[in-house]
Amino acid sequence: MAPLPDMDFVETNTHYIVTELNGVQVPAGKYPALQRNSATPKDFKRVIPRPVVIVVQVNGRPARALVDTGSLSDFMSSTLTEQIHAPRIELAKPLSVQLAVQGSRSKVNYGTKVTFEYQTIRSERYFDIINLQNYDLILGTPFLFQHKVMVGFNESRVVIGSSEPVPIQGTQVQTLESRAADILEDRLEDARKRLYDLAKPLCAKASETRLPPLRVINHSIPLIDPTKIYPWRPSRCPEALRPQWAEKRKAYLATGRWKVTSAGNTVPMLFIKKPGTDKLLVLTTAGYRWNPATGF
Repeated sequence: MAPLPDMDFVETNTHYIVTELNGVQVPAGKYPALQRNSATPKDFKRVIPRPVVIVVQVNGRPARALVDTGSLSDFMSSTLTEQIHAPRIELAKPLSVQLAVQGSRSKVNYGTKVTFEYQTIRSERYFDIINLQNYDLILGTPFLFQHKVMVGFNESRVVIGSSEPVPIQGTQVQTLESRAADILEDRLEDARKRLYDLAKPLCAKASETRLPPLRVINHSIPLIDPTKIYPWRPSRCPEALRPQWAEKRKAYLATGRWKVTSAGNTVPMLFIKKPGTDKLLVLTTAGYRWNPATGF
């Protein structure tokens, strides 16, 4: 018989209460599965090194600046801009700021130029203005490159290699372009006129265009009985539609759609007015049978 597990018996006047405790032995250093805790968030502690933050002078006032080797620009907080009354320079094209987290973006619409001082550096420097949290300035790769800065941790140190800013050029330099569309108001009229000239041939009337090349009507319709003579009489156009008929006949003859010929057997035509419009529809009646009673 297998040994009974550890049990705790509690005796009452009417029955026994048995409490049983079971467990699974897990090897040390291993976990059988991920554990999902309750919805209450728990604060995990983590030891992290502090970033390199320095105190600089901007227009003669102290400011906290974060030295960030991953930033492609030098930024100033909008709060500091208002406090020191720095002049705002509106950018011709807004620049997108892509953060490290995918989908997180911001826009830069203004910049400013201030007097910047740190250690042996004293020069006028340009900053992009954005909303920053916890810091007044972010000194990115432009500042680090121009002043040949070396940044170290454990112990934190910032070593300035050049007091004067050097030009940003060389093999480690790339160009950042804004993909915003250009709106040139002084050239809109020229672009509009050019588009109008290109579209003008497509919007011409039938009387102003000739038949396209290789599409001239050059086919023949063989009749079942070539010797048959179809009775006919001269076509008459209603007086109300005569101006439209004259205009259409003139346009079709001028563009080559119709041709004046002499023949002894002309196919009659029907003049039908389209419902709801004033346009004229001309139909040939070659397919109609001859009615001896009417002569047509």
